[in-house]
Amino acid sequence: MVNKALKLVIDADIARSAGTSEHPISSSARRLLENVRNNGHYVAMCPDLLEEWKKHRSLFARRWLASMVAKKKVTFIKPDSKVRDYIANHVTDSKIKSITIKDAHLVDAALSQSQLIASNDNNARNAFCSISADYRGIATVMWFHSMSDKEFIADFLQSVCFVPEHYYLVSIRSVGPAETCVSAMP
Repeated sequence: MVNKALKLVIDADIARSAGTSEHPISSSARRLLENVRNNGHYVAMCPDLLEEWKKHRSLFARRWLASMVAKKKVTFIKPDSKVRDYIANHVTDSKIKSITIKDAHLVDAALSQSQLIASNDNNARNAFCSISADYRGIATVMWFHSMSDKEFIADFLQSVCFVPEHYYLVSIRSVGPAETCVSAMP
């Protein structure tokens, strides 16, 4: 177990994907949840996220969440809606706006906790990166993909190591032409 317990915001798409099969998406989502629990970390849940988990969770995720609640490793939060408000009032691109508004609660929750999101949604990750050039308040949030980042996130959850910049919600414009926001998806 690590010395510093983190509070991760875990998107409902992980809950939906996590199962007992050896399918790559299912097994990587399951492994992520197991790593969070086995390394003594917490999960942070805002009301919107908890509702999504209730609608979309797999049997494995339901049992995992119950065990986390029993261990008092779930932090129920009600974060500010700063990101949602920013998107509603300042994002003009309708495609970016529709993608980010539906997951704004994840970023709002992450900003109020350990600034960590785990999700399988690279479209949302890229959309948030695109608005970070104008809204630097989200640039401290780290966004991990359970499958494409599985090796790094397992190491990170075990040792809370240095996190390279490409895991942060940083616009390509703000980090330079050689950097990208998202690691390549298989």
